[in-house]
Amino acid sequence: MKIINEKGKLFGIINLIDLLVLLLVAIIIVGGVKRFKNKPVVAKSDVPATLTYEISDIRDITVNQIQVGDPLFYYDRGGFLGTITSKEVKPYKKPVEYNGTWVDAEVPEKFTVVITIEAMVKDSDDVFVAGGEQTRVGVEMRMKNKRAAFFATCLNIELSQLESGE
Repeated sequence: MKIINEKGKLFGIINLIDLLVLLLVAIIIVGGVKRFKNKPVVAKSDVPATLTYEISDIRDITVNQIQVGDPLFYYDRGGFLGTITSKEVKPYKKPVEYNGTWVDAEVPEKFTVVITIEAMVKDSDDVFVAGGEQTRVGVEMRMKNKRAAFFATCLNIELSQLESGE
């Protein structure tokens, strides 16, 4: 008995292409069940937090548009992140080669700004959610305030410990 007969049927029962289609449909169904079977992330209540972001390689005009006390929003969805509580401006430095060694040289008319934001963060077991977006240290996000838009990299997430009767 041949495995595939002259009509293209596997063991004389099912067509090989039909079998591949059935296997593909079964794999899609199993993948969908696994994906939707996972429990949704259950976040605890909002916790006050201090977020620190670095905004690099920006001009003086953008630095002047970032003001302490301004609300800050995510650029894409517009979710409210928090309020800027402090701003530190430093010259932007870029590594360049000088006499065979690498040195950090200041770039003229470019700045790095480190801002601190007071925000309400949902703290779950595997993620921090601020302004409706997952927030992690080292991740670059596009942000905006009333006057400017910029990319900022998260440097630190510090949850405020509320005093409780525990």
